Amino acid sequence: IFKFAAVLGWSSRHPALSCKHILEAGVSKGDGEYWINSEKNGSSLKVFCDMTTDGGGWLLIYNVIAGGTVPPTSLTIEKTYAGVSRYSSNRMVLSPDGMRELRSRISFTQLRFHCRKQQHGRTFHVKTAANSSGEAVVRFFGGDTDVFPKACGSFEKLKGDNSVLASRCAEWGRENGAYHVGKWGHEGHKELYIFSAFIKDHHHWATSPVHHRWECDDNRKDLTRGDFWKIYVR
Repeated sequence: IFKFAAVLGWSSRHPALSCKHILEAGVSKGDGEYWINSEKNGSSLKVFCDMTTDGGGWLLIYNVIAGGTVPPTSLTIEKTYAGVSRYSSNRMVLSPDGMRELRSRISFTQLRFHCRKQQHGRTFHVKTAANSSGEAVVRFFGGDTDVFPKACGSFEKLKGDNSVLASRCAEWGRENGAYHVGKWGHEGHKELYIFSAFIKDHHHWATSPVHHRWECDDNRKDLTRGDFWKIYVR
């Protein structure tokens, strides 16, 4: 008799190492909740795995969804990797410390950024490339290095992307007091949620109640119910 409780990742008693581990074991049941545990003795975490986009195996580590037109007054900035289990709050982002811990536990090699605002109808949807430029982005946001990674050549557009941001990578970033340096990130910040990718004054990735920033390929804070920002690792 087939017992689903014994299937890798389908219960807390049989956690997988990652979403990718479940996919590679051939026991994916599609997008949804699974259990992972990157430690031999730690507790299992219920997480969300995207098992369909670009081949699947993606762990959701950042999930912000607008519940209406009123911006959220706060986000839950998770300081440990266990915070990824609180994705269903629709207010979950990982801090740089949380990213470092996640990277040490799950040796992920790719990041995927996906946001959309209905008002302008644009979607930013990219994954880091499977090359040294893409790896540099993972190393930067994973806390392995402080070197701002070059944007052009480091990512690939995915289904649905019609953003200005993804088509003008040479204009990204801020470094040494200069803008439009063609790099990921913003001098003085290592957070995924503040200008991880942006073109000054026009096209930003930002979810920050402190800075009143709710921006996806724009620089406006107006929201529509269902607007979202999501980041995954694989």
